Amino acid sequence: MRCIHGNPKAELWENLVEEERLTVTHLVIPAGQDIPEHFAKADVIVVPVKGKVDFIDTAAGTSEPIEPGDIVKMIPGEHHALHAIEDAELMVVKSQLK
Repeated sequence: MRCIHGNPKAELWENLVEEERLTVTHLVIPAGQDIPEHFAKADVIVVPVKGKVDFIDTAAGTSEPIEPGDIVKMIPGEHHALHAIEDAELMVVKSQLK
């Protein structure tokens, strides 16, 4: 077992775990900042830890605010973007278990 602690003062992102089939990234997004459209080649789970973020499904043209207690699940190739409504921290888990 390893306990890994994220840095709340990280510059945008830091990878906490980087393994062949698993990556855990800690994102720190100041209020008002955007993360432009992108996608992952893996399954993704996004877990808000602090603050509120508008999670944008760019293919559908829709958005939904997420905050601690919510999760977002995506399959490989889903295009999305983010807008921080408040100062926010997210944990992003990418896995390729097959």
